[in-house]
Order: sequence, then C-alpha cells, then structure tokens
Amino acid sequence: MQMTRFTEGLGVTLLALLWSTYSVAQTFENKQGGSVRFYGQASPSYLSFDDGEDTTANLTDNSNSNTRLGFVISQPTSGGDLVLTFETGLGFRQSVAVSQDYKPQALDWQRTALRRFEAAYTADFGTVAIGQGFMATDNVATLDASDTALVLSVGVSDASFAFRETSGELSNVRIIDAFKDFDGSRLFRIRYDTPVYAGFSAAASYGRNILAKNDNTDYYDIALRWFRTLGEFELAAAAGYASASKGLAEVDDDKSKSQRYSGSFSMLHTPTGLNLSASSGTDPDTGTYGFVRAGWKSDLIAPGPSAFAISYYDGNDLAVENSSSEGVGFAVVQAFTEHDLELYFGYRSYSYDDGAANYKDASSVFSGARYKF
Repeated sequence: MQMTRFTEGLGVTLLALLWSTYSVAQTFENKQGGSVRFYGQASPSYLSFDDGEDTTANLTDNSNSNTRLGFVISQPTSGGDLVLTFETGLGFRQSVAVSQDYKPQALDWQRTALRRFEAAYTADFGTVAIGQGFMATDNVATLDASDTALVLSVGVSDASFAFRETSGELSNVRIIDAFKDFDGSRLFRIRYDTPVYAGFSAAASYGRNILAKNDNTDYYDIALRWFRTLGEFELAAAAGYASASKGLAEVDDDKSKSQRYSGSFSMLHTPTGLNLSASSGTDPDTGTYGFVRAGWKSDLIAPGPSAFAISYYDGNDLAVENSSSEGVGFAVVQAFTEHDLELYFGYRSYSYDDGAANYKDASSVFSGARYKF
C-alpha cells in the first residue's frame, strides 16, 4: 500500500514538475557534455463508431500515440553513454477504452500510465536497459513507411467496441478480439540490444508487469531487426518471438503459458514517396493475421508533407476457433512542420464471422491532431 501511494505521488509530482519546466525551457546542458531534455506531446482525437445500428462518438486521447510528458538525462562517460528516461501518459480518456456501454472519466491518472522509467547504458558491446520500458519485440509488428500509423496502425484505436448481432443485441466479441497485432509491450524489464552490423541488430528481454496488480507472469522475448538504404529505396524488416508463463510452479500447465510470433516489413521509394508496409503474426492458441498498407507521401502544400494510405487486414481464429475478420482502412495525415503539428483523418470498416451468430458490419471515423514539443 505504501509503495502504491509512493508511486502515484511520485507520478503526480513529476507531472507538475515537467509541466512547469516546459514553460521555461526544454533542454539544459552541462560542461561535461551531458544534458537534460524535456519533451512531450498533446494528442486529442475524435472517435465515432458505427456498429450497424447505433453510432457512439467521444472526444478521446489517441491511444496510438497518446498525450505524454517526459525527460531524458544523458551523460557521456569514459566507456560509453548513460541515459535515464522518464515518460508518462497524462491519464486522459483513451480511444481504446471507450465502447458502446462504457465511457471512462475524462482524466484519471493511474500508475499504469507510466510508460518509461529506465536507465540505459550504451557502449561498444551494445545497450543494456533496466526499468519500465520497451520489451525487445515492441514495434516488431508495426513498421511503417507511410507516416500514417498515428491513425492507421496495425493495432486498432477503437479496440473496446463490440460487434452487434443482426438480432440487435451487442455481442461479446470486441474489435480487439478479432483484430490483433501481437506486437510487444512495455514492462519492467532488463533488455539487451546488440550493436548494428551491416544493418542488422538483435535484442532480448525479460520482464514483469509490476504496474498491474496480481500479475505473476514472466515475459521473455527476442527480436531481430534490419534497416538498409538500397539505391532509391529505404527498407526495414523486423521479426520477433515472445513467450509468457505464470511462474515455475505452473510451467507444465499449457494454460499458464503462451507464445506468439510476429514480424513486419516496410519499403519506401524516396523519389516518388510510394511506400508499402506488411505485417503478420501468429499465436498457436489464438490464431493468425495478415496486414498490408500501401501509401504515398508528397509535399503537396507548403506547410509540410502530406501522407495518404489504404490498408487491408485479414484474421483467422483470433476471437474463437473458425472465426474470420476483415478490415479495410483509409487515412490522411497532414504535417505542419514549422509548428510541430500533424492533423489526421482515418476511416475503417470491419466485418466478422464465427458461425455462431450473424454480425453486422461496423465502421469508425477517427480524426484529431498531434502537437509535439
């Protein structure tokens, strides 16, 4: 109880400190080459979901890239660089949390909003990070060359909404049940990243979810990444494996452990701005998915680049065995470079079938702005 109160009190105190510091300056440097950098972003959005019968609309915070504040303390040493990072969401109502029958409070900061609280040391041997932060497979399934992931990511922003049966009743099948991405998460972990060799790097991590109550699960994952520029093309690929088990006492219980495999690829043709991204993942217990997104980026107007993309998602056995899910999306993101601002609009349609009932098609409109500082 005391640790919980301490953590929450620390979070509120740091939020106040960060906000007051931003109004004065963003970066401080010392004579030894170190620095303290304050940063953040505001990400308000409007989400409207049509389940085929009723439309639910809410003002939310964009869960794909939420409102946050943070700071980074970096200090060179004789053998490498030491970096301390703190980052937290501000607790605004998340787009993934609203549904037809649930609307969270507009502001409710809890310790689960802590995104990063870590120390990392980088030297010739690579990087070791300890604390709350990204697991090795984070972003493995979500590589994006279109610059539209803010609104058209593999993961869905309207995750908690439910499909409606043709009878008019809301089902127990949510969008997130049928549209998954198997991407990595943020946990309290120890992580190691190798140096980059010929565009390749590898990472491994072990973590626990200390921000959630009564979670005794051990999480392990490994990932391989590749980035390269070949002529007029910028290429990137990533693949990862993640497993979770509920302690050594239960390791022989199949229900106490899970595995998942995921990966993605992106390609950008720099002269034309044409791009393509693809993602796929599988969990032996909960099915597979495939996702593809094609886009175009261009300097159509003076304030900044414009990005357009369309996407297609296909899932099998994700919600239940023998279920299928399909989704089609469109997005446009307009950047205003001088003002560090992006405006976006996205549309997605969803269809689902599992043979147990008949479901209406659903769709959502997602729009908003992201301002970084």
